[in-house]
Amino acid sequence: MFNDFLINGNKSQGLNPFDRGLAFGDGVFRTFKVFDHCPRFWEYHYLKLKQDAKAIDIDVPSSKILINQVSMLFDEKGTYIGKFIITRGLSDRGYQIPSKRIKPNCILLKTKFKKPDEKLYSSGVHIELSPITPSTNLKSGSIKHLNRLENVLLKKNLSTRAFDGLMINEKKYALECGSHNIFLRFKNTIVMPNFDHGGVAGISQMVISDYAIANGYSIRNQNISLKKVEKADEFFIANSVNGLIPVRSFNKKQWKDFKFVQEFRQSVNF
Repeated sequence: MFNDFLINGNKSQGLNPFDRGLAFGDGVFRTFKVFDHCPRFWEYHYLKLKQDAKAIDIDVPSSKILINQVSMLFDEKGTYIGKFIITRGLSDRGYQIPSKRIKPNCILLKTKFKKPDEKLYSSGVHIELSPITPSTNLKSGSIKHLNRLENVLLKKNLSTRAFDGLMINEKKYALECGSHNIFLRFKNTIVMPNFDHGGVAGISQMVISDYAIANGYSIRNQNISLKKVEKADEFFIANSVNGLIPVRSFNKKQWKDFKFVQEFRQSVNF
């Protein structure tokens, strides 16, 4: 695994255990596909990485520096998964951020892409209601920060039948799945959750919104109750690794209409 990561652009034996990302989850990350050395939808990923880091006052290297690191690590043709982790950097023990600005650490990981079974896209997946409620924090709620314990616990408690679990907040609004954003279609309108009270805003929303608007759909962000989920004409999930996956069933509701997902997958290499 020594050849599968870089730390600050260099091959390294490891990370200093005083790094705040390890101690407190004090950092942000992005996961993306790499096709033949090139990160897919990089402009979206870098924009979100900068926005998330700025929200918690962490500096991010320039896009050029990060792209150079991708070229260095992903030196073989093929499809891979990349992941940038930007931590605040090193400090003494304790939560307090040093008054003197510290240098962030930049970690780049490389793993092989394992293509999901095509049946997931043609037949859809089963989603179950998660017993885990995500934390509510207005400042960090939609940021892809390193505190992902709720997502870990969701996956740990997921039944073998379910592909992923739907997380709801304390107000019973649907926010996201453990590792996917959620989308509903009502006729020609695509509905996505509000993230005012938790949930992660991924680049899937940007990509899908651009496609939807260009193809005659309207976009709406709103609070989504479980009843609204079950009334949708189409329910699908998405992330940067798996693309769009139709949902076949949730609770007692079943779907057979995968219209938007099929149209999107025929048009966009996501």
